[in-house]
Amino acid sequence: MRRILSKILIILILAGMLGGGVYYMFFMDKPLRDLGYTAAEIEKLRAHKITDKVTIYNPGLIAALDSEDFIEENMEYYISIKANTDVTKDINDLAKKYTIEEVKSLADVLKPSDLYALVFLDKINDIELYKQYYIKGYDYQTSVTLANDLNSQYAKTLMDLPLLEYKEVMAYLTYSQKGFSPQFIEYFYRNFEPEDFIYFRNINHFAELEGLVQEDGFRFERLARYIWHMNRYQTSAAIAIANINDDYDVDEDVDYSAFYHDTKTISVSDPFTVLVNKENRLPADYVPENLTEIPGEYRDSNEPLVQEACEAFTAMCKAYMKEHSTPIISYSGYISYDDQKVLYENRLAQLDDNAEELDRLLGKEGCDEHQTGLAVNITEKGTIVYDFPETDACKWVKENCREYGFILRYPKDKDYLTGYRANDYHYRYVGTEAARVIKKFNWCYEEYYYLFIEH
Repeated sequence: MRRILSKILIILILAGMLGGGVYYMFFMDKPLRDLGYTAAEIEKLRAHKITDKVTIYNPGLIAALDSEDFIEENMEYYISIKANTDVTKDINDLAKKYTIEEVKSLADVLKPSDLYALVFLDKINDIELYKQYYIKGYDYQTSVTLANDLNSQYAKTLMDLPLLEYKEVMAYLTYSQKGFSPQFIEYFYRNFEPEDFIYFRNINHFAELEGLVQEDGFRFERLARYIWHMNRYQTSAAIAIANINDDYDVDEDVDYSAFYHDTKTISVSDPFTVLVNKENRLPADYVPENLTEIPGEYRDSNEPLVQEACEAFTAMCKAYMKEHSTPIISYSGYISYDDQKVLYENRLAQLDDNAEELDRLLGKEGCDEHQTGLAVNITEKGTIVYDFPETDACKWVKENCREYGFILRYPKDKDYLTGYRANDYHYRYVGTEAARVIKKFNWCYEEYYYLFIEH
């Protein structure tokens, strides 16, 4: 009898065990199996008592349970962050920056790969704002920059604009940091081409700008003149626009010698952007670095240019030669302070000491930007420089020089600003971006320098 009872008991135990196994396999483990977990993986989840917390198939979680970097306290992070590979260490680092609530909030909108990649970026200061940027379409890195560096007052305007490219976003950020209002930035974005919006981030911050752009008749190409007028006469934006649009500031009878009245010797902080004219004299000992001889076929004299300008001028000459048989050449490049002095005195003697006549075209020592090594007088081979304006080559150079970083330094109708009579052969190297903008808005270098460099 006892043997029978023992057998029955063993059978019942085995049946219970079998039933339990069947229960786990077909009922309790079914949700996990439906998610894609194998029996071995389910055992790992059960060993850590987290089977009831798992709602998705997460290879990263399984990897974490086997990882030597596993930290028990970070279990909720492993569960909440879906990953297809072992990112246990990254998740541990993420846990040092963010609470589990913050991670869950971010996980609601971020792709898993973007979520655990946040460990490599600065901590997000405003999670909710970050999520708004991300939802709008900015990538996880750009969204961090915006959430941390863009003042919240600018956020709404940015959200109302179309999705900006990365360079446009960085420009928007720069505008805000300079103090331009959200309304002004929006005006710039909606009224200018993307490349201009990006480039104009470099513009100096003028308080006058905010009022000017809202006035009827505002023309961006006259911006420097508006501001000069407002400051000189303490006028309103509306009056400045009305007066400048009527060319109130234009002096039709320019006194070229008068520009020397306030001449000052300058120090050169940036040899590529320096402004040299009759009011800004270079020191007598200033010699630019990296002076380089222009290739013989593209010069009439042995006056060099700064290497970058020389290479750009050579490229322009080669481009011209692809379409023409006669080359354009340099008639004059770098001229030292002492040579300028001799040149000026010799020409003055030839004109019977008529300085007024000479000052229309030639600068005194230090006031001639040929000393920078960035200025070049251009002509067509076989043509004297004063006849260059009558050639097709002159038209080609005017139209194409910006592609090589050069500007016509003394353009028509700007002599009251430059202090020199307009001519079509004197060019200055400023780099391609600056040259494009100067050409587009018909500025002389004095205007550009004031808007982008001086302050």
